[in-house]
Amino acid sequence: MSAVSTLTFRELSEKMDQRVADGEISASMLPNLKSALRAFLASFRVSEDSIVGSLLRSSYYRNLRLHVDKLQAEGREKAYIANRKSLMGKWCSLVTHLDRIEAATSNCMSPFQSALDELLTRSQTTVAGLARAAGVSKATLRRWVKGALPNPRAVPSLKRLERFFALEPDALVNLALERQHSRPVETAPAVRIPYRERMASVTKDTYRLKTVSDFLAQEWSDFVIHKTERLPELERYSRGAWVTTDLVTERETDRNWYCFTGGKFVPTAKIVWGHVTSFLGWLTRTRELGGAGLSSADVQTLAWLSSKRMVHRYMKWLIERADGKVHDGVLDVASLIASLNHPKHGYLTQMPELRERLPELHRPEVWQDACLEAYKWASERKRHLLANGIEHSREPMAPIKRVLELDDPLAAVADMISRMKSCRPTTGGISEAVWARDLLLVKLMTSNPLRAKNMKLLTYRADNTGNLYRRPDGSWFIRIEKRAFKNAKGAAKNRDYDMPVNHVVWGDIERYLSVYRPRLPDADKVDYVFLSSTEEKPDGYVGAWKSLNRRVFYLTHRYLWQCPGIGPHGFRYIIGTATLKKAPGAWDAAAAVLHDEVATVKAHYAHLRPSDGGNFVHTLLDSAFARM
Repeated sequence: MSAVSTLTFRELSEKMDQRVADGEISASMLPNLKSALRAFLASFRVSEDSIVGSLLRSSYYRNLRLHVDKLQAEGREKAYIANRKSLMGKWCSLVTHLDRIEAATSNCMSPFQSALDELLTRSQTTVAGLARAAGVSKATLRRWVKGALPNPRAVPSLKRLERFFALEPDALVNLALERQHSRPVETAPAVRIPYRERMASVTKDTYRLKTVSDFLAQEWSDFVIHKTERLPELERYSRGAWVTTDLVTERETDRNWYCFTGGKFVPTAKIVWGHVTSFLGWLTRTRELGGAGLSSADVQTLAWLSSKRMVHRYMKWLIERADGKVHDGVLDVASLIASLNHPKHGYLTQMPELRERLPELHRPEVWQDACLEAYKWASERKRHLLANGIEHSREPMAPIKRVLELDDPLAAVADMISRMKSCRPTTGGISEAVWARDLLLVKLMTSNPLRAKNMKLLTYRADNTGNLYRRPDGSWFIRIEKRAFKNAKGAAKNRDYDMPVNHVVWGDIERYLSVYRPRLPDADKVDYVFLSSTEEKPDGYVGAWKSLNRRVFYLTHRYLWQCPGIGPHGFRYIIGTATLKKAPGAWDAAAAVLHDEVATVKAHYAHLRPSDGGNFVHTLLDSAFARM
């Protein structure tokens, strides 16, 4: 017999105590919750040692109505009765939550699925017949009967079923959607992220150059070769070489040609090409919209990057577009212009033949003078911008600000995982395999907070030669060559990554690899740990899971407390902050788990509340303070 089926009211009360300890229920509310439960039980002459049974399950709404009738007979005010109903709703919702977790763990029907099964039996009809009679989608109802859980958009259909069977309002809604006790679905104001709101607006107004001529494509390819070859013909700054790699999540195509050379991916080329095409696209933007008003045919050359006047106008426009913020993108443009026009090793300075590619009205008389002017101006602007400080138009911590403010940010992730477990599909097949994959992904990102690219390229091989491997003692580790890291020239340059996976995740790894991964597409064709489902990839594509970032955003938006959605990098912020909250000043430990430099951790991951350090010290000195 399961623990839930034998759950007593005393044990249920202890579960609520844990909710308070976890910060999910206000401590000030607990006495009222306990008092309401005692009064409710007394009205039915039930003791705290009795099994919960149907009192807070299938018979709850009928029992609540009887309890309210008694309160009204006692002359209680409407506000008192409304408060009692609200408090008892939290107890009922907690029971539903526990039932869902138990159902997922034991492969039984969820409370919502059980309720539908009972209603079908009572109606003595088929799914199609019930759907037709109640006015809901037959396909949707069939998915629910098989174990799928409704999303909030399905509330109208759930209401139709409630009315059809004369159920109490929200009887099915509360079984399908956890509302009372669970933090992510509290009716709280949506988290506003100003940067996302601004980007949602400006991305509708695209200006990047769309048409690239053969001349410009050849100019760019020559430039990328210059930046990547071992022995460049032209002068190149000693630290100005771009890295190439064969560790990629996307293959070379006609759409991404600009970031490949010799069949290898060039990460920096992808970034710089974005700046180049944005600037050239701005040149074609109409003057009424702040651009230079040139034709597309006139801007098909890198030579424009030596025009100090046009670059100046472009940077001013970037600042205006960002609501007056001088952000990193503006600094990047200044750095790029200074680099390209350096008097000794600037690429444009050494390519005077590009002058002829400019329209005659815009050709400088002396190419070297134009490059020198652009270099001096950009270098001075760069120093000026750095001296006055760069404003971050995007605050990466903003989406998880509430999580990071918790005493233990990891508690929110643990809470997220519990909710994911309770939503396990009971129909098997691909849907259950995707659920197991997602669960392992979140757990692994929490145990080993790697960057998205490393997660996408993570491999497993039965002979233990993959990135994810098992040691003879049964423990699981992740090893990754230093060249595979974004910071291969920084913190990762001196050591490969070879770190243990938390033991809590071992069972998930073994279960996923042996049971669920084989069900996913291409499991026998590639050795990546995480595979995309058919719906998550283009037809015919075989390779790394490209949409992993988007999936993490969806999962965190749905399951992580008060989070509008984050990518994999957000887990690095959570783990780094959680580590430093547990041990303030443990920069080396945080840097080790993040595989990063201490200076980087101090700058980006130690966003602690000002009081955290003081609270930690007070805890250390509690014994002495107690004697005062």
